[in-house]
Amino acid sequence: MTRVGPDTENIFNDKFWSEIDFVVNAVDNIHARLYMDGRCVWYEKPLLESGTLGTKANSQMIMPHVTQCYGDSQDPPEEAIPMCTLRNFPNQIEHCIEWGRDKFNALFVDTPADLVSYLDNPKLFLGQLK
Repeated sequence: MTRVGPDTENIFNDKFWSEIDFVVNAVDNIHARLYMDGRCVWYEKPLLESGTLGTKANSQMIMPHVTQCYGDSQDPPEEAIPMCTLRNFPNQIEHCIEWGRDKFNALFVDTPADLVSYLDNPKLFLGQLK
């Protein structure tokens, strides 16, 4: 997977942009959305921006020089790190710390708690799994 951003403009260059007709976005952070919005406006490519409000499943169709651009409005601040970032591309220190916490909890908190629940009442525990 190659991230789209200023550091990969050698890959996502003029030739790349000239060969596409439109863009469908499903990125997991505001910085990436703003970057893609700017590129689509620059190259005059229609953009279907999806997921702009997290799990609320919003979408916005952007036609450069015709409709409002994504960057013209403002999303609410991100309160948590998106799970897709943690699972697939934890590239910032906060992501790596959260990824480590998640792994630690899975191994040393959740699993032992499940074992204790099972040992206390196996029938109830197995019933809750269904």
